[in-house]
Amino acid sequence: MKKIIILSLMTIVLIGVVNAQDTIKIRTGDPQIAEQRYNEGVKLLQNGDLQNAISKFTDAIQLKPDLAKAYYNRGVAKSEVGLFDEAITDLDQALKYEANALYYYTRGKIKQDKGDLDGALQDYNVAINMNKELPEAYYYRASLYFDKGDYTNAIDDLKQAISKKSNYAYAYNDLGSCYLMLEDYDNAIYYYKQAISADPKLTLAYNNLGTTYRRMKKYDEAIIEYSKAIDFDPNYVIAINNRGVAKLEKGDIDGAIKDFSEAIRKDANYQYSYNNRGIAKYRIEDYQSALEDFNKAIELDNNYAIAYLNRANTKEMLRNMSGACEDWKKAADLGISSAEMYHKQLCNK
Repeated sequence: MKKIIILSLMTIVLIGVVNAQDTIKIRTGDPQIAEQRYNEGVKLLQNGDLQNAISKFTDAIQLKPDLAKAYYNRGVAKSEVGLFDEAITDLDQALKYEANALYYYTRGKIKQDKGDLDGALQDYNVAINMNKELPEAYYYRASLYFDKGDYTNAIDDLKQAISKKSNYAYAYNDLGSCYLMLEDYDNAIYYYKQAISADPKLTLAYNNLGTTYRRMKKYDEAIIEYSKAIDFDPNYVIAINNRGVAKLEKGDIDGAIKDFSEAIRKDANYQYSYNNRGIAKYRIEDYQSALEDFNKAIELDNNYAIAYLNRANTKEMLRNMSGACEDWKKAADLGISSAEMYHKQLCNK
């Protein structure tokens, strides 16, 4: 969940941008053109007119080179158009003129988007040390911990974020995901439900709750939650695919194939549904059709290790041992240990 804060007259949270600080009031009879250009830039930024906003902030900076807020908001606008290096340079300038926790947080978020995870962590740490009431800094620092598999620290930060912002639906959702990774399913369910309570239309929370029930082999409950996600967003391909997986594991092969086919209809490039539909067809011994699905999955992702394994097993059933051995070798090269075993046992004779 991307969240950057613009500095503006009103505290407005916009999807994909950060909150803006207060505009600078122009004194009657004293035009202060730099501040006027800054205020115009803020309005353009809030309206999503990024290029013109950048131009206005540039005008303001040229007129008043130490106007930290102008550098900040220009950096925000540049980050939104993918100019991450330039955005970071602007945040550096903003911090040169004003030490501000929000600036550190925002620079950290831009660094995270750019892939500089260590730099992002450093900035989040500084932001939190300066202002312990900034929930987004805790939230995004938690995301770094989560990606590293450090679920304990991620949980601590997410709980801090929620303590500052009690209706923080995404933080509740991510807490659920931490506990899911720890296989603490009761807590995962609790926090996913809290996320839904905070935002009843948060489709990913329904999907994740469904996955938790599926891990617990409570397939009917899982299917209900996936279906709720799909009701809110009929194009939610991940949830459609996951509902198919729950049906497959439950033994409803026809229902699973129907869901996988629907996911493919929604997104013809979603390789996971081709692989999963191939598995369903394999189970009903429709090997030729299964082979076609595995072929398509590999065509879309030529490093899809599991699809190579599944295609190898299917080729074996079709008595194409040379093709099976080739695919087992490829799957083994991609890290599938069982494929390496099959190749050694069946192909080196």
